[in-house]
Amino acid sequence: MKLSALVAIWLVAACAPHIDPTPSAVVPTASPLTPSVQPTVISPSPSELADVFSGVVEVRPDGWSYRVGVDAPVGFPNTTGVVYGPDEIAIPPAEGPGRLVFYETFPADEAYLESRIEASRKHGGRAQAVVVNGDAAEVWLDETTGELLLGWTLPGKSEVLVANTADFTVAQLVKSAESVSDCCG
Repeated sequence: MKLSALVAIWLVAACAPHIDPTPSAVVPTASPLTPSVQPTVISPSPSELADVFSGVVEVRPDGWSYRVGVDAPVGFPNTTGVVYGPDEIAIPPAEGPGRLVFYETFPADEAYLESRIEASRKHGGRAQAVVVNGDAAEVWLDETTGELLLGWTLPGKSEVLVANTADFTVAQLVKSAESVSDCCG
C-alpha cells in the first residue's frame, strides 16, 4: 500500500508542469468601490469557428429521441435543424405537437430567429421574458397553435427551439435550452 502511494505521488510530481514560483508581474487588486470595466464582445474569427460543434438537446420528454435532420430553411443557408420526438411520430411535418425542433445557425446570426419572431407576432404571438444560461431571452407563445419559440446565442452559433404547449411548459422548454451541449467537442 505504501509503495503504491509513493509511486502515485512520484508520478504526479514527475508529470506536473514546472511552475516558476517568482511572480512575473505584480497585479494590482481592484478596489471594491471601483466599477469594473465590461469586456467588449468580439465575434469569433473563422479559426475560432472551427471549434464550434453542433449541439444536442439533452433534456427532453421521456421516450423522445433524435428522429430526423431538417434541411436549411429557405433563405437561411447557414441554419440547420434536427427533430426530436417519440418513435411513433410521422415526419413531415417537422414542427407541431409531439415534436421538438432544434435549429442552429453557424456562425452566430439571429436573422432566422428574428424571422420566426416576426411570423409569431403577425399570428398574435406574445413574448414572455425568461433567462437561459444566465442571459435574458424570450419565449414566444402562439396561443392559437400552441407553438413555443425560444432563441439564444452560444459562442459561435445561434440556437432556436420550437416546441408546442401540448408537450412543453415554458419552464420545461428553458430547461431543454439550458441542456444543449456540443455533440462532438
